[in-house]
Amino acid sequence: MKQKANQRKSGEYIRRSRGDRIADIIINIWMIILLCFFLYPLLNMISISVSADSAVLGAQVTFFPIGFQTSAYSSILTSPDLWRSFGNTIFVAGIGCGLSLIGLSMAAYPLAFGGKFYGRKLYNIFILFTMWFQGGMIPTFLTMTRLGLHNTFWSLIFNSLMSAYYVVIVRSYFESIPISIVESAHLDGANDFRILLQLIIPLSKPVLATVALWVIVSHWNDYLYPLMFISSREKYTLQLVLKEMVLNAETSTMNISMSTSSGSNIAAALGQQTKNAVLVVAMIPMCILYPFVQRYFVGGVMLGSVKG
Repeated sequence: MKQKANQRKSGEYIRRSRGDRIADIIINIWMIILLCFFLYPLLNMISISVSADSAVLGAQVTFFPIGFQTSAYSSILTSPDLWRSFGNTIFVAGIGCGLSLIGLSMAAYPLAFGGKFYGRKLYNIFILFTMWFQGGMIPTFLTMTRLGLHNTFWSLIFNSLMSAYYVVIVRSYFESIPISIVESAHLDGANDFRILLQLIIPLSKPVLATVALWVIVSHWNDYLYPLMFISSREKYTLQLVLKEMVLNAETSTMNISMSTSSGSNIAAALGQQTKNAVLVVAMIPMCILYPFVQRYFVGGVMLGSVKG
């Protein structure tokens, strides 16, 4: 009330019409409906993973769990393969993210602050060309094999190292930085590498944090490249191990689908619980990471698109 009184005194308070209030109510109701549509699969997945066997078999679980048991999580989290794959994926995502940010910054800097240097147009075309055409799965596999990178983590890192789309996003953000700052640094005797590392990158934290999240999520959810390039079980990433667990659960459910014994019913329920628990386990690390970069996310994308 005090805030509204102050707004009236300062002339900042704008009286809303009845139509505006009705529109707000309709929009809020619609947003709540959409929220329910988005939340239902997530809540249903979590609920099934911790519900009792009888409720899962009877398809009684909706938004909230019925009963409570953690047998699915116990079977997943006690697997040594899972924890090893977590470490492998964290290594690939961490190293890949760091190298990607360095490469993207060095690729975007000359496009944003290089002026009309000789070959700039051709350089830009080469970057954009990769957005339209790709080498293909078989040539990529043969290239990695001939380079001796098959069955190594570097095959996963190098294949996702650079993206033309990310270069365009970072370049657009760089262009929103006043060029007078770069010119002043040149007058003070700083070279381009020093300007990039000590001036441009610190000023570009929002877009770099946004791209870092994209790169990490891409590595975290990557299934195709590990399936193509990794043949040693000790080097399996998280998605390969989780997919294996899902297949094992589905196989167990199919094998006992015609049986009516109580033990078979429990095993069938555990298969359903395991499949949903696997999805939850894969999702949790990204949900933990996102709040730390959320404040950069919207700002990085919107500011990077001002001059895009």
